[in-house]
Amino acid sequence: MQPEYVGILLNDRTYRGIPNGKTGTESLHNYEEAAEMYGLVPCFFRLQDLSLDTCTVAGYILTPSGYTRTTLPIPRVIHNRAIYHNKKALDMIKQLITAGIFIYNGSTRYGKDSVHLMLVEDPFMQSALPHTLRAKAATIRSMLRQHGDLVLKPCRGSVGLGMMRLRQGTYCDYFTYSRSSPSARGWRTQHISKGKLPALLLRRIRSVPFLTQQRIPLAEYMGRPYDIRVTVQRGLCGHWEVSGMFAKTSPARTFVSNIAQGGSAYPVEDIFCRSFPDTPPEILVERTAQFVIQTACSLSKHMPYSADFGMDVAITAEGKLFFIEANGCDQRYGFREAGMVETWKETYRKPMAFARYLFNTGSWPTH
Repeated sequence: MQPEYVGILLNDRTYRGIPNGKTGTESLHNYEEAAEMYGLVPCFFRLQDLSLDTCTVAGYILTPSGYTRTTLPIPRVIHNRAIYHNKKALDMIKQLITAGIFIYNGSTRYGKDSVHLMLVEDPFMQSALPHTLRAKAATIRSMLRQHGDLVLKPCRGSVGLGMMRLRQGTYCDYFTYSRSSPSARGWRTQHISKGKLPALLLRRIRSVPFLTQQRIPLAEYMGRPYDIRVTVQRGLCGHWEVSGMFAKTSPARTFVSNIAQGGSAYPVEDIFCRSFPDTPPEILVERTAQFVIQTACSLSKHMPYSADFGMDVAITAEGKLFFIEANGCDQRYGFREAGMVETWKETYRKPMAFARYLFNTGSWPTH
């Protein structure tokens, strides 16, 4: 009997590391283990390994002697784990979908401004969105007077790169930024005159599109603010399910909780117990899960073939939830950092379960 292959579309760097077992944060073993549960065999490849003329792909298959590059028909179901910006690549993905290939997460990168506009159309989400506008000098000054504390983020940035914070003080304002690559050591805060915008901030917002966003006053754990990363994915039944969540605390001297920027990951139940002692943690976990599922349903109306989000959610000291951002290519390793190994593996099982759903039904879910 011919095996049912599920395609795993990788970026160049991860793909090149397969022969040496150096695939960074992506665990091929987790894919193998998860796919076997659903009677599937993973085939790892890049977009340039596909041929639309021959309808074949040259990808890595696990064999008794290790990963072997093999040519086989293009799998009917493909899980995209790469990020593509160029039109040629995106057009090729569209051609594959038109030809009847299921590529879930066909696009994994959406601008933060685009995501905000999608969600603001949903009445359910409007009260859960921080005040957000395109960053311009006049807008920043106006919002700083209104809110007193702002975060500025590049519309297409990731892992916290390029983010800045501007907040009012009694006698001066404070500007927090980083000039370095992802590292907590690169962050610094400088005092600036009231109402004056730093030259670095102005240069950045003129060079690439930025958003200005009201900073939500986050709940704290051991004196450090935290937010919540939730992995929400389509599973065996085709609908959205929460695979897991963990809390991320900001390191000293910065306001960014990204793990790549020195943030720390913890099981969310432990954090909730300490920061909300009067509320059972399972109630907060369930409330957060329902919030994220509703957000995923709202986004998927605008994002065809989405099946996997890593969502950042803010929670205030009063327990109110706010949407921060959605990542279409969730890195997942935060669960491993938090010691949640079984949950980390679950984030690989869900996509393989959804692949089985697509094989079985031959159609995209209607919700």
